[in-house]
Amino acid sequence: MKSRSNADQLVEELAATRALIDAHADIQKMLDLAADEADRRALAGETSRRNAWRVAGAFGIVAVISIMVAGGAVATSMRPAPPPEILVVDKANGIVQPLISLAEFQVAPEEATIRRNVNTFVLAREGYSYEQADIHYYTSAAFMSPQLQTQWARKWDKSNPESPPNRYKKERKVRIKVGAITVLRNGLKTAIGARASFTRTEIVNDVEETPTEWIANISFHWVNVPTNERDRRINDLGMEVTDYTADRDLGSAGWAIADRTAVHTAPRQPASSMALVSPTSVQQVSP
Repeated sequence: MKSRSNADQLVEELAATRALIDAHADIQKMLDLAADEADRRALAGETSRRNAWRVAGAFGIVAVISIMVAGGAVATSMRPAPPPEILVVDKANGIVQPLISLAEFQVAPEEATIRRNVNTFVLAREGYSYEQADIHYYTSAAFMSPQLQTQWARKWDKSNPESPPNRYKKERKVRIKVGAITVLRNGLKTAIGARASFTRTEIVNDVEETPTEWIANISFHWVNVPTNERDRRINDLGMEVTDYTADRDLGSAGWAIADRTAVHTAPRQPASSMALVSPTSVQQVSP
């Protein structure tokens, strides 16, 4: 009975509320507005949460980038400073170029020795002056194989009208300036020869003629170390030239080959000492 009266009371209250709403149209409008406001606030809250996450993500990315930049700055600050660069100005044309360090041209001891020997040999073999004729002869011969020494002695013999002393005499000199030297190697990386460019200038009574460009091709191998002191001071490691040619450099002036001094040897002989004796013809040069 009591539950029935409660149900009746609830029905009556709902009916009264319904009647009140029906009697006042504004109440329904207010309820609709309240529902719309609730929806708007819920949407605004969701949008705010999304914007907050976006801002937080952006700040996170900025923080990571900042950490990376800071780490790079620290690493850069700890890196040693590069050495100062020295610039050289060419007074003739005003071109500025960095000064090249000799450390960039360091080579292995074997190659350095070969280049030194090639430079010494070409200077002595191609150059000439009356005062140093004996030095030119003996220095060249100290690097030659026995076969080339024989040909070299015939070339310098006083009876040969084309021998350097008879050809140049006192008034003429030949000045040699060696340029690039390239060491030639076989498939096993063993040095078997060299190619050297050089400039040849004849001087007549202290007047220089037009320089000419040449290319020397040299074949060599290594033999026993020289047994006498004079040879050892010139060719200390026993480098023996077995073939030599000197040709005009066609690329420098478009010349045809004007001269070719070539000497070819017989098959390689067993290693021998480099003891040499300068021929008496060199000491009996007549002006």
